[in-house]
Amino acid sequence: NINELEEYIEVIFEHQINCEKQGKYIEAEQARNKVKQLKLDLEKRRKEEIKNKHINEKLGIEKAHLEEFNQFNAFWDQKMNEFNEEASKIEQELIQRQQQEYIQVQEELQKVVPYKPKQSAEALNLMKIEENLAKQKNYVEAHQVQEKRNYLEKQENQQWLQVRDQKIKNQLNQLKNKQQNELNALKQRIIAGQDEQRKNRSIELERLLQKYQNVKKELEIQQQMEANQFIKQQKNKNSNNNSKVNGSRSMKIQ
Repeated sequence: NINELEEYIEVIFEHQINCEKQGKYIEAEQARNKVKQLKLDLEKRRKEEIKNKHINEKLGIEKAHLEEFNQFNAFWDQKMNEFNEEASKIEQELIQRQQQEYIQVQEELQKVVPYKPKQSAEALNLMKIEENLAKQKNYVEAHQVQEKRNYLEKQENQQWLQVRDQKIKNQLNQLKNKQQNELNALKQRIIAGQDEQRKNRSIELERLLQKYQNVKKELEIQQQMEANQFIKQQKNKNSNNNSKVNGSRSMKIQ
C-alpha cells in the first residue's frame, strides 16, 4: 500500500532526524539509507501505479471502441441485408407479374387476332362469278371457278397464318422489351440504393474511427500531463525533504 509506505518513510525519516540529534550517527546513516531505498521503492510503485492506470485507461478505450465497432458492423450488416432481401423480393414480384402479363397478353392475342383473313377483292369477284354461273346453270364453269376460288382462299389463308404468327410474335417481342426495360430500371435503382448504403456506411465508419482517434489523443495528452505532474511532485518532495534535513542540521549546529 502506497499510503502505508509513505507513512513508514515518514517514521524512518523522523527516526533519522532523532538519531542525528542524539548523536547516533551510525543509526542515522542506516535510517537515511533506509529512507533513500524506501523512496526509490515508493517512486517505483507510484510509477508502476500510474503506468497500470494508463494501460487500463487505454485498454478501456480500446474495449469501448471495439464494442462500438462491432455494434456498428452488426447494425450496417443487418441494414444492408434487409435492403437486399427487400430488393430481391420486389424483383421477384416484378418478374412474376411480368410472366403473368406475358401469358395473359399471349392468350388475348390468340383470341383477338383472327385465324382467317378478310376475303380479298379477287376472291369476292370469283365468288360473284361463281354465283352468276350457277344461276345461269353453267355448272361446269361454276365448278371450275369454285375450285379456282378455293385454291386462292387456301393460299391466302396460308399466307395470313404466317402474317398472323409474325404479328403476334412482334406484339409479344414489344412486350418483352418493355418488361426487360422495367426490370433493368428496377435493377439500376437497386444498385443505386446499394451504392448509397455502402457510401453512407463508409462515411459513418470514418466518423467512428475519427472519434476513436480523438478520444485516444485526448487520453494521451491527459496521461502525459499526469506523468509530468508526477515528475514535478517528486522533485518538490525531494526538495522539501532536503530542506527538512538541512533545517535539522542547522538547528543542531546552533
